[in-house]
Amino acid sequence: MTHRDLFWRGLGAALVVVAATVRLADGAGTHTGMMLVAFLLTLIGLVLMIQGKRVPAALRVERSRHRLLAQAIRDRRRKRSGDGNA
Repeated sequence: MTHRDLFWRGLGAALVVVAATVRLADGAGTHTGMMLVAFLLTLIGLVLMIQGKRVPAALRVERSRHRLLAQAIRDRRRKRSGDGNA
């Protein structure tokens, strides 16, 4: 595991800890806004802990102009192989 991957997984663990702290600080659970924030932080933290450095890479690809390139290549190959087999 690379240092970058460890960084992102550590960030995910830190977010889960912060979310647990927010939830425990709420006490009786009367602040639904705080519970929602804690839930979102937990979800983001778990995704980062599981996926590591792939999450920021996936977000970069989604913002890129070429986000549909891989699908276009797959479609072209599928179309080409389908013509040859028929």
